[in-house]
Amino acid sequence: MRPTRPGVLAACAVLAAVLTWAVLRVWVARGRAEPELLWTTLLTIALLAVVVVAVGWPVRQWVRGEKERRIDALRAARTVALAKAASLAGSLLVGVFAGVVVHYLPTAHIAARRDQLLVAVADLVVSGLLVAAGLVVERSCRVPPRDDGPGGPPPDPAP
Repeated sequence: MRPTRPGVLAACAVLAAVLTWAVLRVWVARGRAEPELLWTTLLTIALLAVVVVAVGWPVRQWVRGEKERRIDALRAARTVALAKAASLAGSLLVGVFAGVVVHYLPTAHIAARRDQLLVAVADLVVSGLLVAAGLVVERSCRVPPRDDGPGGPPPDPAP
């Protein structure tokens, strides 16, 4: 599996931000109220980031040689897949909440809208932490290539 490229994550975030902002503009223009942002979203995203780090920690220890007990290869692969999914989902959430922040900025002087803006900013920051957790776990679970396997270096030529 190839490592996640930051450019892909940035593109996902920008696309999600533009789409969210546009959909909110149309939604409000049709006379509908904005969806309410809850603080529980913040806690849920933070919990996801903690779970990604907690699942990745034993694999990281094994890769660095700090853990004697061998980690199952399937478990390590699933951990990397979880980390990749977390970084991608986090980047989409960063974009969504950035779009909401841009939507609420012009009316931040209204108290109720300022409260929603603060929730959106907090969600944006925690979503960024989810991206970071995914990237860190993905990078820390990389196993260096083995030299003694079939894909190792060619044998030395005979003198």
